[in-house]
Amino acid sequence: MAKINPFKPNSPVPPGMFAGRIEEIESLEKGLNQTKHGNSSNFLITGERGIGKSSLIGYIKPTAQGLIKSSDYDKFNFVVVNTVISNKSTLISFIKLLERNLKREIEKIGKAEKVRAFFEDTWSFVQRLKIMDSGIDKAQVNEELDLIIDDFSYSLAETCKRIINPENGESAKDGIMIIVDEADNACPDLHIGYFFKVVTELLQQNGCENVMFIVAGLPDVVEKLVASHESSMRIFSQLVVKELNPDDRRYVVNRGLEVGNEQNEEQTTITANARNMISTLSEGYPHFIQQFSYSAFEANTDGEISEDDVGNGAFKNGGALDAIGTRYYQSLYNEQIKSDEYREVLEIMAENMNSWIKKSDIREKFSGNDHTVSDALKALTARKIILKNPSKLGEYRLQHKGFALWIKLFGRRKNATS
Repeated sequence: MAKINPFKPNSPVPPGMFAGRIEEIESLEKGLNQTKHGNSSNFLITGERGIGKSSLIGYIKPTAQGLIKSSDYDKFNFVVVNTVISNKSTLISFIKLLERNLKREIEKIGKAEKVRAFFEDTWSFVQRLKIMDSGIDKAQVNEELDLIIDDFSYSLAETCKRIINPENGESAKDGIMIIVDEADNACPDLHIGYFFKVVTELLQQNGCENVMFIVAGLPDVVEKLVASHESSMRIFSQLVVKELNPDDRRYVVNRGLEVGNEQNEEQTTITANARNMISTLSEGYPHFIQQFSYSAFEANTDGEISEDDVGNGAFKNGGALDAIGTRYYQSLYNEQIKSDEYREVLEIMAENMNSWIKKSDIREKFSGNDHTVSDALKALTARKIILKNPSKLGEYRLQHKGFALWIKLFGRRKNATS
């Protein structure tokens, strides 16, 4: 009977396998406690792809709902609304989505008919948005921007006040936590920075201090917030999610195997060297830890994961690095670069893994002219595919060792089949 692989490379890490992020969790739980007691707190969670933003959200959400006990505070009891922004989200579609998701959560409280009647009356303005969405032109929508946000803020405030001061037969809540993930996808029509800045101010004016916003996205989200409203960052406490330290990486591997051994009759162990190899290959990215562990588990046949198992699972066609590359690196190497000469620059840089390399050294190995090298480095830096050394002129590097390895093993193959 085949073993159940406990590692989940394509999903946020479940709370039971969560590791690290102690400072971030403490900040978020403190924010929940502040919001519960009428001092609303809002957070912006940023970090690179695969760094664990969604897993952090996946941990704090059940904490806010009271499904996980906080270590420092009494059990929370928030209504939690979770939504994701796409690059097609407009202000109207975003508000309609928030209203729909909030309605689903609110109807779980108390007597459904009474709650439904209250909600439909309080959020009746959304019906007007549906009419606007079907025929109004963009200029007119922008003219009504303030009215739309004012209606939304009032309705959200009234709903929050209702659930923290419930009527007979309804359970009291601590407030509302609204999670907005992938906010870096926001297009200008969403007015993301303006929306959050004005909504938080209007909630206060409407006597509501029990709403907490958690906004998450790639680092680019900061630029989009500021472009929409230059003061929007002031309403957030920013949490920058970094790589896990080696101890936490090893814990993730061990915890995954513990879960697997609870599910499978045949037990699986791992050598210290194999565990350290997964830690090193992952570079501290939780998604990468899951992928390298998953592939090593699949490669193992004798019940003890060794360095050979990790290597075989990592570097073969269809293995961990290939899978990571398909999800994270292929777009950088193929879709965002249309020039083989630019790809040649990346291949030269990959020989140094992710160490700094001088422009002059790249030029020596490059088959084209000096002008093309300069253009390539400028374009690759602007697209954030490579990094420029801020302290030394004319030095560049790839962001990750994994990207360098993927370029060496699979880059040209991917290019040939694209």
